[in-house]
Amino acid sequence: MITTSNIAEQRTVLHNISWETFETLLAETGEDRGSRFAYDCGTLEIMTPLFEHENPKIQFDRFILILADELEIEIKSAGSTTLKRRIAKRGIEPDNCYYIQNELAIRGRETLNLETDLAPDLAI
Repeated sequence: MITTSNIAEQRTVLHNISWETFETLLAETGEDRGSRFAYDCGTLEIMTPLFEHENPKIQFDRFILILADELEIEIKSAGSTTLKRRIAKRGIEPDNCYYIQNELAIRGRETLNLETDLAPDLAI
């Protein structure tokens, strides 16, 4: 019997990374990069989603949008926006994130600053 495994992403984890290094990596690699970063108090994870990752990601998004529509709940997608808080020393780039309970607080907004604005209610 032959067993195969499909890995949905490639990950690299680095330890003892400063917040400043995290910020520099975000700035230097730009927004059009193929990888996503997650930072938690000195630990940096760099993940590169592969093809197998994309279909489940889209299915989750569709499910959330249909559910909100059926429940007649206003939601706002913030997409894969980089979410970071220097004071908490945490940052993440989700596949998608949503304002649900706090949708009204950011309705009509074009920019977010998580140092002063509410974080999304759901991040996937």
